[in-house]
Amino acid sequence: MEIGLHPRQMTALQSPANEILYGGAAGGGKSYLMRVAAMAWCKAIPYLQVYIFRRIKGDLEKNHVEGPKGFRAMLADEPGVQIVEDEIRFPNGAKIYLCHCKDRKDVYKYQGSEIHVLLIDELTHFEESMYTFLRNRVRMVGIDLHPSLKGLFPRILCGTNPGNIGHLWVKNTFIDGVIPEEI
Repeated sequence: MEIGLHPRQMTALQSPANEILYGGAAGGGKSYLMRVAAMAWCKAIPYLQVYIFRRIKGDLEKNHVEGPKGFRAMLADEPGVQIVEDEIRFPNGAKIYLCHCKDRKDVYKYQGSEIHVLLIDELTHFEESMYTFLRNRVRMVGIDLHPSLKGLFPRILCGTNPGNIGHLWVKNTFIDGVIPEEI
């Protein structure tokens, strides 16, 4: 499967920033960018642990696993890659964990996690305390990075549309007083 990104997606993917909000209207390729990034980074970095979150498990499966541009289709021709329940396993030991946090208490399932890459799809669906908790699990110990990747990981990439319960905190954190695409 050809994996093409438009220029704005490429800018986000190649950004030297280690915490990125990729926002915009529905249909802008936010979820697709996350899948492409997760797959590329897992192929490049042995034992990488990527956690991708949606608020609702059903949304996670519909938006990221199934469909013509879902993980299942995108990884169909990748030798040795396996999708086992809520994990995508790469031959080099890297994994993508498919996660959800429906309720505030669900974040505690990830209390001991070492998240190398945190991907949150629809950040404005999350409460600020949920994001802060997950963000505090982002760390990277014992992973040997190629010199070209040093300083880029650990990494956070969030996608979102305006609105929903987290609109105000996301706007205050990532939009107000910030110049777009400036680190």
